[in-house]
Amino acid sequence: MSSAGDYILGVIGLVAVVLSMAIAGRTARRAALPRWTAAPALLADAVIAIGILVVLAEVLGLFGLLKGVLLVAASMIVGGGALRLEPMLIRAGARVAHRGKADEPDLRAAPSVGRIELGAGIVLALIVAAQWAGPTLLALDRGIYGGDSLWYHLPLAAHIAETGSVTGLLYTDPLYLNWFYPQVSELLHGGGILLFSNDFLSPLMNMGWLGLALFAGYLIGRPYGTGPIGVAAVASVMAANLLFSRQPGNANNDVVAIALFLSSVALLLNAGWPAGPSSARPIISGPPSGTLMVAGLAAGLALGTKLTVVPPVLALTVGVIWISGAGYRLRASAEWIGAMVVGGGYWYARNLIVSGNPFPWQDIGPIHHAEALQGRHPYSIAHYATDTDIWGRYFTPALHERLGDLWPAYLAIAVIAVVLVLWRGGRMERMLGVVALLAAVAYLLTPLGASGPEGAPIGFRLNIRYLAPGLVLALSLLAIPPPFAGPQPVWRLGTRAQLWRFGSLAIFAALILVSAGAIGAIDTGRIPGTAAVALALIGLPLLLVLLSRRGLSPVPLAGIGLAALIVLAVFGRMAQTHYLDERYSSTAPDYPKDEQPAIELGQGLGAAYDWADGTHDLRIALSGTMGALFQYPLWGGDSSNSVTYIGMHGSRGSFNEIPECPEWIAALNDGDYDYVVTTPTFHQDDPAADKAPVQRNWISHGGNVQRVAGAGLVDVWKITGLVDPLACAAAPGSKLPPPATK
Repeated sequence: MSSAGDYILGVIGLVAVVLSMAIAGRTARRAALPRWTAAPALLADAVIAIGILVVLAEVLGLFGLLKGVLLVAASMIVGGGALRLEPMLIRAGARVAHRGKADEPDLRAAPSVGRIELGAGIVLALIVAAQWAGPTLLALDRGIYGGDSLWYHLPLAAHIAETGSVTGLLYTDPLYLNWFYPQVSELLHGGGILLFSNDFLSPLMNMGWLGLALFAGYLIGRPYGTGPIGVAAVASVMAANLLFSRQPGNANNDVVAIALFLSSVALLLNAGWPAGPSSARPIISGPPSGTLMVAGLAAGLALGTKLTVVPPVLALTVGVIWISGAGYRLRASAEWIGAMVVGGGYWYARNLIVSGNPFPWQDIGPIHHAEALQGRHPYSIAHYATDTDIWGRYFTPALHERLGDLWPAYLAIAVIAVVLVLWRGGRMERMLGVVALLAAVAYLLTPLGASGPEGAPIGFRLNIRYLAPGLVLALSLLAIPPPFAGPQPVWRLGTRAQLWRFGSLAIFAALILVSAGAIGAIDTGRIPGTAAVALALIGLPLLLVLLSRRGLSPVPLAGIGLAALIVLAVFGRMAQTHYLDERYSSTAPDYPKDEQPAIELGQGLGAAYDWADGTHDLRIALSGTMGALFQYPLWGGDSSNSVTYIGMHGSRGSFNEIPECPEWIAALNDGDYDYVVTTPTFHQDDPAADKAPVQRNWISHGGNVQRVAGAGLVDVWKITGLVDPLACAAAPGSKLPPPATK
């Protein structure tokens, strides 16, 4: 249980970090894009602030200094320095960013938006926010139970918080090379753990990323007066089971990567690019330098978050450089790629140093991958492209499950939107259409898109989410009115432009309300909390913007914001107390009984979680892939335990099971562990078929251990001294069985 004092210090630290980064982001944006105002400026501020925080945490982590107090202090130093140096930075930025092209506009003008359309966009955003609030509040009632969150997202975050370092690798399991994944989102979760000394912020964070994604969607439509359509397009994907089933109330980071990728696209669309090919003025330069750097930073942050955005981000990189014009491409390349490397390059550089390959999962020319994936059969969708039986038995039902009853409409609208911009869009719009198209092609060729044994692509259902970045970009392009919509003012009812806007909103509303069933998915048992979360995410920012546009001075606005912060902090303490009491407890309301990992909890994992909840700063050894895939609660109530999978390290960062008893016992003794948790090999298709792990026999014959929790399949053992390797001769089963695959 966290004390009230710890909570107050956590809130103060969080506010200090957020305000410092906001000041630094605003100052840097005013230097890079001094003439940007309103919503586009706010998005640029946010992207730069996130980028500064990530880089600051990475720098501290490189030296093993990423601690809560140091993170707050460093943030305040950066924020204070930005305030002090702001005049000088703005003058220098203005000279550099606009040298030689003072006649070029920084920011595209935005047509007015009709009140009905704006209201419809806000309502749809509120519906999706309320839909996502349900799983978020559920997580606050019982803890995060999402598979990937328990498997590696939160363990990686806890490892960063525990070690204060971003250089050490946490080998989570012997199957998937998760330690080489880019970890921007895990770094931010680790920061939350450092500030509050627990993971209270983790269930809440994806709600913030949802807000950023919806905001970016609005700005994608802003230059065309169709911001509400952009919001609705993004909301339609967020509401679908594709993302709704795994993102809210979890530490999964698909929404993080999508929000950052869309932010990059929105910044590019709102920039003052030169006129298209029809203009008499030759294109000899791109937009102001600041635009490419800020948009490139957002793309780099996305790249540093999740591998699924690698294809669209690389396609966007090529596209931006290409449309910049022959006389500007070299400079555009330096600005964009440099900013992208700052945002996400660290993780790939680390991989290169450790494994000799920035992408250790695959060969890159003569550079080989670290090892073959043991847990998946890597087949692509293209492998089954003409197999109608596979489509009927696997692909079509999975698309229906993930995108709803109207799943063909999602795909058809995406295709139509891309075709329209390729047909008559400007240079930027056509480039984005090509990016969406290439993202779809890359998805079809992704080796894990239809993973599973030959003829049984069971991984397709889960991995449809790899399509999400390209799909949401394609749908957002529908916010770009085609030529036949006409140039009529938006306030003239019955015009083609108005019909296009209302028609597009109606289509996305149908996807949200009918296909995704967003209203039906709202957790009616948590209506008060759901309403509070939705209003805090959407309503409060809109109120502050409205009051600002009405001319309210900054001082009253700050007072309203401070009052709202105090109210949120008070309710936050109540929520934190409840969360820490019930987190991963078998007595928690809505304890998993039907959904995963209900079976595993009954096999002894639940008893291990209950035991771990009251532990702190322990060194815990772990064996068995079932335990690896659901390991995070073993890190303890304050995420301070160190959980290490017992395995053997291979070349270039690879990691495998220790197959024989003497070597496994030796590794256990070498680690100086306080406890060891033995679990069986995980069988995804039939968890009930799990059998007692062979390591249970090994350790029970070794002496100096005491079983303290568990149920035979999962057991917790206290280590009281050296375990005897000679006991292996008496232990039945001295070797591991062959590994199971997914």
